[in-house]
Amino acid sequence: MRETRKLNGRYRLLNPLGTGSLRLAFDEAEHRDVAVRQVRVPPELREAALFEARRASGLRHPFVVRVLDVLIEDGVPWLVMEFVSGTSLEQVVRSRRPLPVAQAARVGVCLLSALTAAHAAGIVHGRVDPGNVLLTTTGRAVLSGFGYPSLSMLPSADLWSLAATLHFAVEGRPPGQVPAEGADPFRSLLRAMLHPSGPPSMEVVRETLDRLAVDRPLDVVVAASGPLPPVQVAAIGLDVLDRLAAWGEFHGGVQPGNVLIDAFGRARLMPLLRAGTLPAYSAPEGAATQAADLWSLGATLFMAVEGAPPAPGAALTRAGPLAPVLFRLLAGNPLERPTVDELRRDLREITGARP
Repeated sequence: MRETRKLNGRYRLLNPLGTGSLRLAFDEAEHRDVAVRQVRVPPELREAALFEARRASGLRHPFVVRVLDVLIEDGVPWLVMEFVSGTSLEQVVRSRRPLPVAQAARVGVCLLSALTAAHAAGIVHGRVDPGNVLLTTTGRAVLSGFGYPSLSMLPSADLWSLAATLHFAVEGRPPGQVPAEGADPFRSLLRAMLHPSGPPSMEVVRETLDRLAVDRPLDVVVAASGPLPPVQVAAIGLDVLDRLAAWGEFHGGVQPGNVLIDAFGRARLMPLLRAGTLPAYSAPEGAATQAADLWSLGATLFMAVEGAPPAPGAALTRAGPLAPVLFRLLAGNPLERPTVDELRRDLREITGARP
């Protein structure tokens, strides 16, 4: 016999949602579907749970599953939440495959925005995990699970859990003791966020996720489209050089996977987040100097124009006017490499930009 129980005289319980304790219900007062969940906590945490739930009901954000009502039925607390049609990140990854980096970054953008709003309101989620992330048919990632006791967790705990959730999204497993290797900006960011010393600044996390959600690493661009024309590569070199100049110190991570290309062909060098430069893009002298960054830039531009990183005896067959610049950048003796100003002048000449 179908159950027709109502909560608070208005929420008619319907079928379970998934395998957990979440239930679909119909709100007869507002004529809408809602999701309801019994708050199962030890008796000593009940008051804390109700306090957290009522605070969470004031949180309004497009990437948050809203808590609509908090009620007590026969002495048992219940949460009434917005019904969001979607599939959990956990189900998507386990039933299909890990997400591409760009899609995972878009998930990260949504979740970080939700957590930033929650933390600004003094609310710590405390339960960020793949099962509490819903992927909707419209491409949004929505965070559920608000309203439970956070057990005095700090906001930094949510950021660690966010990184672990995104790690699961691209690797199909939690980070454990050995987070995924890889010099690409996304995995470098995850390792930095999971590091015991604490995550990088929110600005770095936000910028990296924003860029990866819409831009493509240079190595991915070359793999998809083939070697790039010398003039385009020179323009990329100018963009990276400007970023290095603004950086003002040794970067140590100039390599194709760390150079993001936007829809207009503009390049952005991302910060290095506790990950070393790949050997093919590391200067032979192994020094932490500006000259070493310029060698790495030369190797990066070599890959962009030739389709493969430089190797002993490798010929420049596609570089055209860029070839003399690359020869100087890749000189074994750092003193034979151009200065930043000389390199900027040479690259401007190739692109036809005004000095």
